[in-house]
Amino acid sequence: MQRQVGSVRDVRYQTGWCYHNQLNGLRTNSPHVLPEPDSLPPGVDPDRVREQELTRAGFIPSADHATAYLYRAHSGPSWVRDGIQAVPPEEVAPFWITGRVRPPVPQACMPRKYHRAPDDRGHAIRNLRTLFYNPDVSIGVTSCTEPMPYFLRNADGDDLFFVHEGEGVLETEFGPLGLEQGYYVWVPRGTLYRIVPDSSPLFLFHLENYGEKFQKPDTGFTGDAALYYHRNVEVPTACYDLSAGEYEVIVKQGGGFTSYRFDHHPCDVIGWDGDLAPFRLNIREFKPITSWRAHIPPSAYCTFFGYGFEICSFVPRPAEHAERSLPVPFDHINQDRDEVIFYSEGVFFSKDSSMSGSLTFHARGFSHGPHERALQRAMARRDQEGAFMLEGYFLLVETNQPLSITAWAETLEDKDYLNSWQSTP
Repeated sequence: MQRQVGSVRDVRYQTGWCYHNQLNGLRTNSPHVLPEPDSLPPGVDPDRVREQELTRAGFIPSADHATAYLYRAHSGPSWVRDGIQAVPPEEVAPFWITGRVRPPVPQACMPRKYHRAPDDRGHAIRNLRTLFYNPDVSIGVTSCTEPMPYFLRNADGDDLFFVHEGEGVLETEFGPLGLEQGYYVWVPRGTLYRIVPDSSPLFLFHLENYGEKFQKPDTGFTGDAALYYHRNVEVPTACYDLSAGEYEVIVKQGGGFTSYRFDHHPCDVIGWDGDLAPFRLNIREFKPITSWRAHIPPSAYCTFFGYGFEICSFVPRPAEHAERSLPVPFDHINQDRDEVIFYSEGVFFSKDSSMSGSLTFHARGFSHGPHERALQRAMARRDQEGAFMLEGYFLLVETNQPLSITAWAETLEDKDYLNSWQSTP
C-alpha cells in the first residue's frame, strides 16, 4: 500500500467532529446508491462493487451515532470456505486485557511508577501489554520492529495510539495514516487495521475505549478553534489494493479472537465518506488555555473524552508568573478520579527529573502534588525571570471508575517512587 499521511481536503465542520468526503471521484448521490460504473477506477468490476456501512450506536440517530459508507471492490462477505476459526488469546495478544469482561482487583491507595518494557521485538499486537483496566477503558503500551502478519478488527472498543518513538504506517481499510512521533492516532471500533513499523523500533502508548466514541470537549465561549480545530484532524485518503491471495483478518470480540481468511486483499475500499473514520492529530497542534495569574486545572487541557474517562495533553506553555502564583500544580486529592500520566518528552513541570517513556499511577484518595525540588525551581524562575515557558509533552488519563493493575505491570514497577516526595530541595 502507498504510504501517505492522510488528507483534510473537502472537510465540512459538524458538531464535535467532521464529515469527510473521500469518494475519490465516485459518483453516487446518496448512501445505499452504488457509484456510476464509468466513475470506477480502472480494474474494478462494476458487478462486484458493494457499499458497506460502518456504524456506531446502531441505525438510530443519537449523540453517539456516527456512520461511514465504504465502497468496496469485492462483494462480501468473501472469506474462503472453512476459513473461520477461533484462535486462543495467548497466541494473538497474551497480555492484552479487555477490561469490560475482566473482574476488578482492589488496589492499595499509593503512588506507582512503571518503567518502559525492555523488548521491542515482534509486532504491535503480540507485544501489547495492558497495565491498567476498568469496565470503561484499558491502558497500556506496545513496541515493535515487525509488521503485523494479519489485519485486526477490534469489535470490543476504539483503539487510541500515541506515538512516543519511531515511525511507521497504520494501514486501514479507509486508507493509510502515517505514524510519527507526537501523533495521536484513533481507530474506530470495528475498523480493519495493521501496524507496520519502519526499521527502527516503534513505541506506542495505547488506550482501548469500550463506551461511546471519542468526543472533542465542548469549548463553549472560547469557540470552535480552541484547543484544536477540525483542520488539524487528518483522515486517510482511500488507497485500495486489488491483489489476490490469502489474507488473514483477526476479529477481537469479548476478549476472544477469531481468524477469517480471505482470497483478496481486505483493504479494497475505492472510496468512502461519512462522519466516522480513523484520524490522527499532532499533539503539537494542541493550543492550551493559559493564565499568567493562577494555575489552570488539568480539565482545561482535555483533548478527548469518552464514557468514564478523559485524555488531556500537556504541551509547552507560558507558566503562571504573577506575584505569589503557583507555576506548578497545587497539592490535591482527586477524590473521584484515578490518574495515569504518560511521560513522552521533557521534564514534567511537577517532577524533578526526566521520566521519558514511563507512566505513573495515582489512585483516588492519594494526596499528591509537585516534588519539592520542582516547586522550588519553578518559583525561583518565576521570581528571577518573570514569564517563562514550561516545556515537554505528556498525556494524562483520568478515569471515573477505579483502575485495576495487571500482574505484568507489577514486574515493571519502580518501588522507590513512593519515596520521591521525600527528596530535599
